[in-house]
Amino acid sequence: MTNSSESLISLERKSLTDQLFTHIKKMILSQELKCGESIPEEKIAKLFGVSRTPIRETLRNLEKYGLVKINPRSQATVIEIAPEEAHYIGEVRSVVETLAARILAIKAQDEDIKSLEKLAKKCISAAKSGNSGEAFEADGLFHLEIAKRCGNPYIYSIMKNLEAKIQLIRIMNCSLKIMIRDIKIHSQIINAIADHEPDTASALMQNHIGDFIQHATP
Repeated sequence: MTNSSESLISLERKSLTDQLFTHIKKMILSQELKCGESIPEEKIAKLFGVSRTPIRETLRNLEKYGLVKINPRSQATVIEIAPEEAHYIGEVRSVVETLAARILAIKAQDEDIKSLEKLAKKCISAAKSGNSGEAFEADGLFHLEIAKRCGNPYIYSIMKNLEAKIQLIRIMNCSLKIMIRDIKIHSQIINAIADHEPDTASALMQNHIGDFIQHATP
């Protein structure tokens, strides 16, 4: 049995790793760190008053998440996504998210609608305030929420695995101005889901992801 002191150490270590994960992720999503740039391990270590060991552990977690590439005998870098890969991801999104919107529109409950409305408002608020990192993250959570609430675990798994790359593609190709324009369709999608109109919900989602593909492909 694990004693209390060992549990405390484990919790503190997890808390530190979570803080580092959140901080570096925000640096990437806010474009403080751009695609292809090195992660400043020493700078972050000094900021948190820690050694490089927890930094490197966090970078390994970020690599699993899909935002970072760890290079042998060199600093880790923010990953870059080629236009062709971005297009392929957009094609998968179009099929999977259109289906998720259709399924949820058939079975949606009040709690589903309230959750989506809350995330949509957060996304708009962050975008209008100029907080790009928070806006991109909130937009991603909105789409993940539809995938989760549709009830098909395979749809959610696919979207969860693509989440980090989708956010990077947005950062690389979508300005806040474009995003503010595009996220206005969120309310229309929510209304179609709330009104149990699967054809309308799926069509709106398909158009929405079509804009994503257009911006992601030069």
